[in-house]
Amino acid sequence: MRKFYGKDPATWILQMEQFFDLNNVQNTQKVRITTLYLEPNQFVWYQWLCSCKQIITWEIFTEELTAHYEDSKSNTFF
Repeated sequence: MRKFYGKDPATWILQMEQFFDLNNVQNTQKVRITTLYLEPNQFVWYQWLCSCKQIITWEIFTEELTAHYEDSKSNTFF
């Protein structure tokens, strides 16, 4: 798996989900494993997220990551 540098979160999340499927990773372990693939600046963002939320599930993590890092300009085709 490649590290997440803050660009193209949708593709990175999809790759992580494929990795989880191939390795039969349980939902309870997904966020913990994912944090190993965050670059330092993105890990700081994760620490901030932990301070704001009591529970961070995979669904919460991916929603928050996408909301924070998504570049809507890169998703336009026109």
